[in-house]
Amino acid sequence: MAANKFFDIYTQLKDEVREGIYNDTMLLPTELELVERFKTSRNTIRRAIAELNNEGLVHSVKGRGVVVLETSKVDKVFFRTGNFHGLKELSSYNEISTSSKLIDFTELTVSEALAELISFHAGERIYKIERLRVINGKKMMYDTSYFKKSILGPIDKKVATGSIYAYIDTHADFKIAASKSIMKVVSANAHDFTNLDLGENNCVGEIENITYTDNGRLFEHTFIRYIPNEYVMVSFAQH
Repeated sequence: MAANKFFDIYTQLKDEVREGIYNDTMLLPTELELVERFKTSRNTIRRAIAELNNEGLVHSVKGRGVVVLETSKVDKVFFRTGNFHGLKELSSYNEISTSSKLIDFTELTVSEALAELISFHAGERIYKIERLRVINGKKMMYDTSYFKKSILGPIDKKVATGSIYAYIDTHADFKIAASKSIMKVVSANAHDFTNLDLGENNCVGEIENITYTDNGRLFEHTFIRYIPNEYVMVSFAQH
């Protein structure tokens, strides 16, 4: 498996939960059984289980094991804030078809005006990548992302069109470690009406996401704008 082996294991286990291999309220195999099955370390298995926990698919019960949570209607369509895998993650839902269209791919120098909007300093070289996300045939969201060139290195339009994070997993010498998200509803502008099937909506949901590498460097600043009444965001808390 690739460098992010835990994510591959998480994805496989999640698929098995959805396919009913592990039914509601059943226990997942033990940690040792999963270590043997995937030929990996305990830490990798624990990271995969943590992702399942964070998504609200399972719950770890001390002294008992990892319980598969009973399915709820909100499990059908949602995205988690702080989810590094973006549309790739959403595409794993069987009832959802997704596609992306590259709107803009530009290398530029951060201006004083842009530095007021994003978390990079004026004078830094960055990539601006804007992509439209079509979900079940509807223009549902678009994201405008700014990446530090000094960290990401040289990329071309092919990389920008695909998954930046898949590229990082296989080509980069760093890992994505953390992110901060700010969520709000704002008035729609002309760009929103051009890129989204807003219908009668006059506002959009916006997620501002700031991402850090594993050495604490600020790497990405992204604005995601989406149709507010067509999407749900789910927060899952464990007690």
